[in-house]
Amino acid sequence: MTPEEMRQQVAVRNAVVSQLHSCGMRPLQNTEPAILAWFKSRGCTLSAERGYLEVTQADGNAAVPSSACETLRKELPHLFVPDPKRDEISSLEGLSRGTPQERLKARAAFIAKHGLDAFEALPKTQKEAERKSVAPSPDMTRKEYLGLSLREKSQLAGIVGPDGVSTIMARV
Repeated sequence: MTPEEMRQQVAVRNAVVSQLHSCGMRPLQNTEPAILAWFKSRGCTLSAERGYLEVTQADGNAAVPSSACETLRKELPHLFVPDPKRDEISSLEGLSRGTPQERLKARAAFIAKHGLDAFEALPKTQKEAERKSVAPSPDMTRKEYLGLSLREKSQLAGIVGPDGVSTIMARV
């Protein structure tokens, strides 16, 4: 792979993540290859030549990136941070209702549908799920910023700079 191809591939990955964030979605760490594979399995070609994500369908027509991201989120929710606005169950609190047998049945159904890794990644409370589902942006609050992964914090810091991070940390 040439250095130019590598730059293009990194630009496409960054554009996909930026598009997901602009749609209010937070992909889990190290899920970019699976996300890119999903687009490829649909016959889509991704490009970031103009600095933003461009999606071309197999027939050559342009696709709306936000619609493609919404479809991706619906089909592969396990690749994203649980979101109370999009998911039926986004925290362990959602699986803690009813009798002990009902709770056990709900947890078993969740694990059967989404897998053990998704179950273990569930936040404990609904409030924590809401805080963790916020996509990185310069407008976020201190609590939301502290809920980001180290990778997301560093990416945001690279965009907004030290003054932007100071502004975020000063918010309540």
